[in-house]
Amino acid sequence: MNATATDGFLAWTGGYTESMGGSALGIGRLGVRPSGELVFDGVVATMSSPSYLARAGSVLYAADEAEGRVAAFRIEAGNALTPLGSLATSGAHPCHLSVAGRMLLAANYGDGSVDVFSLHDDGSLLEHVQRLPGEGSGPLPQQDGPHAHSTLVLPSGGVLSADLGADRVYLHDASSGRLWRTGHLELPPGTGPRDLLLLGDRVLLLGEFGSRIHEIVDGQLVRSGELVTDAVPGDQAAGLAVGPGGRFLYAGLRGSNRIAVVDAHSLVPVAAVSCEGDWPRHLTVVDGLLLVSNQLSGTVSRFELDAVSGLPRLLERPAMVPSPTFLLP
Repeated sequence: MNATATDGFLAWTGGYTESMGGSALGIGRLGVRPSGELVFDGVVATMSSPSYLARAGSVLYAADEAEGRVAAFRIEAGNALTPLGSLATSGAHPCHLSVAGRMLLAANYGDGSVDVFSLHDDGSLLEHVQRLPGEGSGPLPQQDGPHAHSTLVLPSGGVLSADLGADRVYLHDASSGRLWRTGHLELPPGTGPRDLLLLGDRVLLLGEFGSRIHEIVDGQLVRSGELVTDAVPGDQAAGLAVGPGGRFLYAGLRGSNRIAVVDAHSLVPVAAVSCEGDWPRHLTVVDGLLLVSNQLSGTVSRFELDAVSGLPRLLERPAMVPSPTFLLP
């Protein structure tokens, strides 16, 4: 199916292709028909397992998790994508991308390394300039070694990176066009640091294991909170989003297939509702509405968010989207 420009654009979709057990064919387009129906508009760029997407200006970047590459695309009229080339990562399974000035950062889940790529003036990829190796492990089977899972560019220009396998968040100076590690924060064993979110002057960290959220200020862990009051053993948290006004946080719970609602100020759990799908991997808020990519059911759910309670309410039947792992507005 080819993408159409007649429907309202909401987001690009990333997903797993056949090489990683999925049914996606590349980067897709999610839109809204004139009737208000949420719909998958088809593929706008064919590539292998674009599991994570990032944007800087008129350039979109995609992580090819299967082949170990990063790709760049020019965003054209109608949200079409024109390829600008790709480069290999030094580590396997790149699962997260961030843009820091003239650098593209890739977190490689396979060996815990973080790659730095320099960018041309037009945002296209120039060359691979640095590899920061991972080290360490944790007490859980999924923590058999380092597994870099995300990076976050701070307003100061510094960079944080989360290592799910080592239970660490690394601090970096990025002022020279390279990353220099200046220290790290040890998280409680079995945390599985996954997603980082900037909220004002606070950094919030979602742990994949244990259903907890953590607050980091000035490189120090200041407090932690539960995602839910009725945690289900084996749940894996994924996807962290903030609602309109910054009052509530939302996180997916893969396993019990729920969306946790947390008070953003106190980190106290508010409620948990069904994600209306299977394996909620990524969440994002677009035009005040919460979008949830349900990887295993091949659906995207759209929720209205109550301004007072923060509770999500399903708007319509979830849209069928092939193996969605990421949504980029």
